[in-house]
Amino acid sequence: MITEFHIKNFKSIAEHTLELGRTNVFIGENGSGKTNILEAIATMGAAISNKLSIEELYTRGVRIAKPSIMISSFSKTKTPKKVDFSIQYLPKETRQGTGFGLSLSPMDEGAIGATWNLASYDFSHQLARDVAEALRKQASALDSSRSSANPEPTINLADLIMSQLPQSARALESFCIYDLNPLALRGIHNVSRRTPLGINGENLDVFLSALDTDQLKKLEHYCSIISWFDRFIVDTEDELKFKGHKLGRSTSRLYFQDRFMRKGNNIFSAENANEGILHILFYLALFLSDKTPSFFGIDNIETALNPQLCRELMKALAAMAKEHGKQTLITTHNPAILDGLNLHDEEQRLFVVYRNDEGQTTTRRVKVKPEVDGAKYKLSELWMRGHLGGIPKAF
Repeated sequence: MITEFHIKNFKSIAEHTLELGRTNVFIGENGSGKTNILEAIATMGAAISNKLSIEELYTRGVRIAKPSIMISSFSKTKTPKKVDFSIQYLPKETRQGTGFGLSLSPMDEGAIGATWNLASYDFSHQLARDVAEALRKQASALDSSRSSANPEPTINLADLIMSQLPQSARALESFCIYDLNPLALRGIHNVSRRTPLGINGENLDVFLSALDTDQLKKLEHYCSIISWFDRFIVDTEDELKFKGHKLGRSTSRLYFQDRFMRKGNNIFSAENANEGILHILFYLALFLSDKTPSFFGIDNIETALNPQLCRELMKALAAMAKEHGKQTLITTHNPAILDGLNLHDEEQRLFVVYRNDEGQTTTRRVKVKPEVDGAKYKLSELWMRGHLGGIPKAF
């Protein structure tokens, strides 16, 4: 699991270190930099994969701009020339933390389509030894494989470094930010080509069709938090379309059965379903499956959800993250999400994100509920009353 993430010179984050748990929730006013934190991690993931193209960053959920905008820019400081990221991770194999970092610099910071280059690496002592030994072995093997057809064989340093990282750190390679869109969930507007699930909700029907029986049972069990839900159906042959259940533009083959409707006339398509069930089903599938990333971000998780559903969903996802080995960073503007957290569990963490007097993004972890005049309040109430911070002060 990634235990620490350090960011320097990325967007509104001049320099900051996050100590992460398994389930991490970020609150703060609009523009405080919550999504920038997620984007920093996604950018490092692209870098260690040696995939720093604009297209790759976009498919990971990063909002793209020319480098001069993506590098921190503050009125009272000199604009830096590079961005730095580093992680600390705790391999299950050793239970001893170690680290890895890198720096990125743009080819031309003012150019709209400029690409990023890996400027340098920074290793912990143990990882440096592992990389050096792997490099020595590979160089020796390449030297013996020289031929007239391949007189100058080369070593891909990025791939070699990745091969030396433990699984707990390699999870960063597939990090992306899920930001669901109802049109994508309904199968009407497909943009993301990321597999197995698109970052906006694409491919949900195809993904569900590949789950095994036990996974489907678990999924339907969790979906019982929706009062009308009976079951979902993936019509792989698309037969229901020709029976009039789907007459719109949707390409999704996902259908729902309503337990309150008359039997034989109680099935409707994803295009006709309410947004809430689509969001919940997507998140549950994302956490349940071993085919999805083990480390990822979710932006605005509360979208389209009733406050009570937000609380129950957060409880379920925190439990599923532990059960299925997921680590996630979640942003929200809905106080009810906080009521699904258990701050007594060290793996569940709440962060308040804000910008300091210089406009730089920073965070503060909320470890326990603050007491207010001896009274006990829910986290949602404490946030709304201003006792946690993370709310606008301009009015």
